[in-house]
Formats: sequence, structure tokens, C-alpha cells
Amino acid sequence: MAWIRACSVEQVASGSILRRRLESGERIGLTRLPDGRVVAFENSCPHAGGPLSMGVVQGSEIVCPWHFFRFDLLTGKPAAIKESVMQLHVFPVEVKDGQVFVETGARAEAD
Repeated sequence: MAWIRACSVEQVASGSILRRRLESGERIGLTRLPDGRVVAFENSCPHAGGPLSMGVVQGSEIVCPWHFFRFDLLTGKPAAIKESVMQLHVFPVEVKDGQVFVETGARAEAD
């Protein structure tokens, strides 16, 4: 597991999605939630592989642009389904000295 700088905190706007490819190779999206928290998530919908960075953020959920599946950006779980094998991978995020760091390599433990 490693913490990788993704961007400056000023680059992450509320309600919009910043797309990044980390030096580890992971493609992620970042957004700021209404409460000010910055979240990072895999930029591929687990349902059909849609580019989530092209989706819409509504509150603390993201809506896939292909099939309109909704995922909770805090937990990665589908928003409208109680039980599902699909789960969006969300990355641990830390903001330090105006920079956003994303923890990579934790997928096997978290998923």
C-alpha cells in the first residue's frame, strides 16, 4: 500500500469530477462532497465498465452515465439495491498541506 499524490485540493470542486491516472496506473475520479470531504473512486463502473468520471455527482452518490446505476461515494455500495455483488472501489483519501493523497494497493483487503 502506498499514498500517492493525486492533485492539489483546489483542483477538486464540489459536484464536479476530476479525472486522474495515478503513477501506480490506477484511473480514478475525485470529487468534493457537500460536506467538504474529498473522495476518490475507481473510474470504471462495476456494472458495465462505464466511465464514471463522465457521470453525475448527486449529494454523496455518483450516477453512471451508461446505465444510471447509483453508487454511494463513501461506501462504494449501490445506492438503490440492498444486496449486490457489485461494489465501486473507493480509495482512502488524505488531504495534507493543500494536497490530495490517495492510498493505492488496498483493493484486496477492502473488496
